[in-house]
Amino acid sequence: MPIEHLSNDKAFALIGEMTSTRNLLGYGTKVLREARFIETTRDPIMTMLSIGMEKLFKMTLGVMSLDETHAWPSKQVMRGYGHGVTDLFDEAMRGIRSRTANSTGYVKGLVEHVDEDPVLPPLLETLDRYGKAGRFYNLDLLADDPQTEADPKHLWEQAERAVMSDPDIAASFSAAMSDTSNNEVWDAFHASVQTRLAEGIEACWNMVSRVGINHALGTTGSVLGWEIAPTSVGRQ
Repeated sequence: MPIEHLSNDKAFALIGEMTSTRNLLGYGTKVLREARFIETTRDPIMTMLSIGMEKLFKMTLGVMSLDETHAWPSKQVMRGYGHGVTDLFDEAMRGIRSRTANSTGYVKGLVEHVDEDPVLPPLLETLDRYGKAGRFYNLDLLADDPQTEADPKHLWEQAERAVMSDPDIAASFSAAMSDTSNNEVWDAFHASVQTRLAEGIEACWNMVSRVGINHALGTTGSVLGWEIAPTSVGRQ
């Protein structure tokens, strides 16, 4: 597939970013699903997913810019978003909604699913906070310059609570609370929470991929769609 309006060096750079994004999201969601103890894996998970989602949305904006202006956004434009995720998500979704207004029911359904997911907003807020400065929350406290915004750990816990809107997970929690000494039941509950969080990321990731594959992000957006597809992660 062609990568239009980019020099060879930039085309290879874009392919490298696609590979990086696919692997960050692939490993981030894998660890999130499989972690036995979230306390020991939360920071690695947030590191991979915050960077992966930032790259995903920046590339989405980039291929839309290539399609519309034949130029990649400037460094100044991209730096304006910083390392956050929520503003990038909002901007990317505005473009995606506009570009998929006349798409198939399948594509529009993927977009609507992401828009309506109650778990994704608090999860993206957590990754946004972690990516911007939250990863240094404790270091800044040690340096007598405490951050005024919330500890990412607390935001992650809010995302976990949002998962309880799922009736099956709520039922799993009730079962665990009714037998508090049963470790297997508690393990099943925690696994269901982590799986639901991973599914929120995967649904958003897959949506961008499928929107691109279905020609809503321009010619280079189709390349993006195929290259970042969750099914393309390969062996881990």
